[in-house]
Amino acid sequence: MDIDIEVKNLTSKDEKAALKSAQFLLNSGNIEMFNALLKKSEFLFDFVKQNVNKRLTKALTETNYKNLFKFLDNYSPDYEDFIASSFAKYANEDLTDEILELLQNGTENQKTYAAKYFSYIPDTIAADNLLEYAFSDNEPLAFNSAQALGKMENKESYEKALSMLKDDDDFKKLDAVKFLVAYGNRDAVLPILESLSTSSMPENIAGELPFLEPLPEIMKTKPKGIVLPCIHNILSGLTEILPLSQVFDFELYDVLAFLIEKNKTEKDSHIAVILLKALAQFSTICEIESYTFDEDKNTKQELNAIYELLKNQPESFWNEQKNLILKELELEKSRILPALQIISELKLTEACKNLKNLLNSNDEIILCETISAIKSIGKLDENEISKDEVLNKIHSENIKAIILNMFVLT
Repeated sequence: MDIDIEVKNLTSKDEKAALKSAQFLLNSGNIEMFNALLKKSEFLFDFVKQNVNKRLTKALTETNYKNLFKFLDNYSPDYEDFIASSFAKYANEDLTDEILELLQNGTENQKTYAAKYFSYIPDTIAADNLLEYAFSDNEPLAFNSAQALGKMENKESYEKALSMLKDDDDFKKLDAVKFLVAYGNRDAVLPILESLSTSSMPENIAGELPFLEPLPEIMKTKPKGIVLPCIHNILSGLTEILPLSQVFDFELYDVLAFLIEKNKTEKDSHIAVILLKALAQFSTICEIESYTFDEDKNTKQELNAIYELLKNQPESFWNEQKNLILKELELEKSRILPALQIISELKLTEACKNLKNLLNSNDEIILCETISAIKSIGKLDENEISKDEVLNKIHSENIKAIILNMFVLT
């Protein structure tokens, strides 16, 4: 039998031929065909893969489900739920023991499938092994293990992850966030939000949060002071850290529409920073073709819809946001730095007086970013700003060199 034809039939629109190929795959346990399917799946649309899963589910029987064991050496996120749920459908004590053996002594791929099984059959007999793998470098294995522990409501692993949010190692902190998202307890949203302020990878952390709780829900239930930085970090992470296709996961159109309407009445300077950041980010994304060249049609449409939402606000609205942002320069460092970045990006010359006032600060980072902002608006004049006075406040040789270079290139 021609394997390529069988795979082609399985992924085709012909339901009768597709079901026949699904039955052949499961009845024979043909590893070559399964591997060919996985290879082809890299290029299939999601709805096609969903159809394949439905057909395989129809073809599954009590007499052929054990053939799935033959496929566990090759991991696929597209078919792991089908495989794990199929085992769960026929679960008994012997089958659970067999899968536990794979979890303990199998290959990495076998362990990954086995961990997924225990998210369907949350038998605590596997808890120790799952805890061992929950923070693995193998992300699918770590995710499946954390998810299974969440189904078991395993408090030990949950508390361990919460404590890791306070770790000085940012990679451990991010591992903790990924665990908590997979674990699925929304009580973790607040401590994750709080961890953003102590991380040097806030965009990565913020990008995980909406998979635990939708961003519009987080905005309704959590303090504004820690939610807005999360939104800012998501906007900052788009393109370089977070895929543009995740605008759907983050529900950014709804989030920004809500903030626009809110700031028409509240006139909140923190919200103004977010909206101006969004305007700068989406104008860059949508006006420079290279950013969206590889994106699918739906993603491009959503990005353009968000950009239209922003740029269609009246000029008076944006002028008001630009005036509001100046208030941020009078607040704490965590609020000043994002405002300085927006002033630089949008070249807000109206901020010149406020920026010069910031030169009274003794904070080296603020001084460096302020000089950068002043330079970006074309106002770095040594006749008005004392280079030596600024440099005398700087102890870091690296920062001193950066500031000196900005003056030299003016």
